[in-house]
Amino acid sequence: MEEMENINGNKIIWKTPNFVAVASERPLVSREEGGHIKIHASGDKYRFDSNLDFTPDLVLEEKRLSQMICEAYVKAMKKRGIDIIRLNFFEAGNWAWKPDKEGNTKKPFFHEHIFGRTVDAKKQKWPEAPYLPDRSTGFYDDFKPLNDEDIKCIIEEMETLEKSEKYNKIKWKFSR
Repeated sequence: MEEMENINGNKIIWKTPNFVAVASERPLVSREEGGHIKIHASGDKYRFDSNLDFTPDLVLEEKRLSQMICEAYVKAMKKRGIDIIRLNFFEAGNWAWKPDKEGNTKKPFFHEHIFGRTVDAKKQKWPEAPYLPDRSTGFYDDFKPLNDEDIKCIIEEMETLEKSEKYNKIKWKFSR
């Protein structure tokens, strides 16, 4: 099997010129409860604090990616036996302000979390909001990331959506 490309241990699902969607290697929602995908800027040349730093073209590019990845995610996971009934979106960066073991903090950077939600979830119970305690609590220790087959299925759905009228770049009015 071909090795999947990754960024910081997170497997890449889809790239656009300025953004990347990845399967979180350390998910905040476990695979069987819907899973966790992140979108963030790609490369070092685009490091944003939040989406407030985006140009209009970047807003369109990121929102198009977000909509596509979500549509593909729900379809693919249903094929994989995970019935996602709702997606939750979360843009944060709060944990960057927490001091590490040496007392250092990091600058937050734009990243959008997409949480799949299932009716039968045991830890991230539906319809409650996702519970996001600090990682040091152990709450996430047994959470499973999306697997390679899930990711391949999402990619297949993305390839179909990329060719669809709904996601036609001209229709989205990109200026470039």
